[in-house]
Amino acid sequence: MYLTSHTSGLENFFQMLLVLLMFVVVVALCYFTTHFIANYQKNSMSNHNFEIMDSMRIGNNKFLAIVKVGRDSYYCIAMGKDEITLLGKLSPEELILEEDKGSKDSLGNRFDTYLQNFISNKKSKGKS
Repeated sequence: MYLTSHTSGLENFFQMLLVLLMFVVVVALCYFTTHFIANYQKNSMSNHNFEIMDSMRIGNNKFLAIVKVGRDSYYCIAMGKDEITLLGKLSPEELILEEDKGSKDSLGNRFDTYLQNFISNKKSKGKS
């Protein structure tokens, strides 16, 4: 019955605007809920003696990971679908730790560098 009722174009516009607004609110709630849960899990896990320092996918359901245990014990492990295998112990000197890299490798700084290069290229092309 509702579909057969006659509505004006203005009413349709406001209904569409309301649906769009509700969609944006739901997406924003999902975004903030996901970040809240991720931060909660990160904080609850960071107070323990285990920390995954780095990981790399090497196949379908197969990963390599460097795990820090305690203060200065690092282990390389292979994780599969149903098994975890210790590959060996690593010394801190063998690793490139985040504090050794500096802040220049962070995603935000790399994006800023790319953005500045893009802007400077656009300005130089506009002047010629």
